[in-house]
Amino acid sequence: MVTYPDIGDTNYFTNRALENKAGEKKGKIIMWRNKGEEEFHMILTCPECGEVNEKKQAFEKKPYRPNCDSCGAKFVIAKLKADKKKK
Repeated sequence: MVTYPDIGDTNYFTNRALENKAGEKKGKIIMWRNKGEEEFHMILTCPECGEVNEKKQAFEKKPYRPNCDSCGAKFVIAKLKADKKKK
C-alpha cells in the first residue's frame, strides 16, 4: 500500500479526475515526486478499464504521459492553467 507524502517533501503533486475516450470522468490519478527523486509515485484508477495501478514511473519530458498497466491506455497530465482575474 502506498503511503502519501507530506506535501513539504514533494516538488510535484497532483490529484485529478481522468476522462475516458467517451469524455466521461471515470478515472483518477494521484501523482507526486519527492524532492531529490527522479521517479514519480502514482495511484491511477483507469477510466477505460477501471483497474487501479500503484507504481513508480520516470518521465523524460513534460507533459507527463502515464499509462495503465492493465489495458495500456495512456493519459496526458498537462499543466493546469491558472484562472485569470478580471479587473
